[in-house]
Amino acid sequence: MLRNEHLESSSFPMKSLGRTIDQILKIEPMLEEALVPIKNRWKRYPSKTMTYWKELLDCLNSKDLLNHPKRTEIKNILTIKRKTSKKIFSFDATTTNDRVLGIIPENVSDRIKSIDRQTIDLAKKRIEASMTHDEETMAYVSRKDVMLEIGYKKIWVDLKDHFHLWDKNTNVTIKRHGDVLVLVELPSPSQLQLLGPGVMRMDPDMLKQFFKFLGMDPPEMGIE
Repeated sequence: MLRNEHLESSSFPMKSLGRTIDQILKIEPMLEEALVPIKNRWKRYPSKTMTYWKELLDCLNSKDLLNHPKRTEIKNILTIKRKTSKKIFSFDATTTNDRVLGIIPENVSDRIKSIDRQTIDLAKKRIEASMTHDEETMAYVSRKDVMLEIGYKKIWVDLKDHFHLWDKNTNVTIKRHGDVLVLVELPSPSQLQLLGPGVMRMDPDMLKQFFKFLGMDPPEMGIE
């Protein structure tokens, strides 16, 4: 049933009453006699929009329409379809060259994603504060940076405990594999193939990992 309590939400003011009625009439033209007068009154007195929404719902909730064969289609028109925003993270995707040590446990993964999301938001604040010379925000960003770093260090303790890495000389990083986060082993300099004096064979992903291993940001230009 299309309940009148929907009027209490903020959904209907986001929809056009006239457009909604037009969409309903495309599904069921036989309702024109009942709905067009509501639309016309709404056009004359737009300040009474909520009153006409109630009239529309009362009409659609009448006994004659409760078992209408296209009732579900009509109800779908009245339902607000809210878009879910996709969260953006900074994790690289795994490649065929990666040596995946294992899937990161969900509870730790959630903490990693939370800190990563905060780091991204903080980077935006830092740029804004720098451009506007907002010293108060810059102070907040500096303090938050330290707190996030502490959070990351605690996470790495948990990861080393879970994957038993304390007694291994292994360089690792976090990547995404589909919908999950995984721990990936980074190549050590001795694992890189030499082509000649000072020349190493690397694909773009290996070169990117090598820069990270050296504590440097990889170049932004494309690597052929």
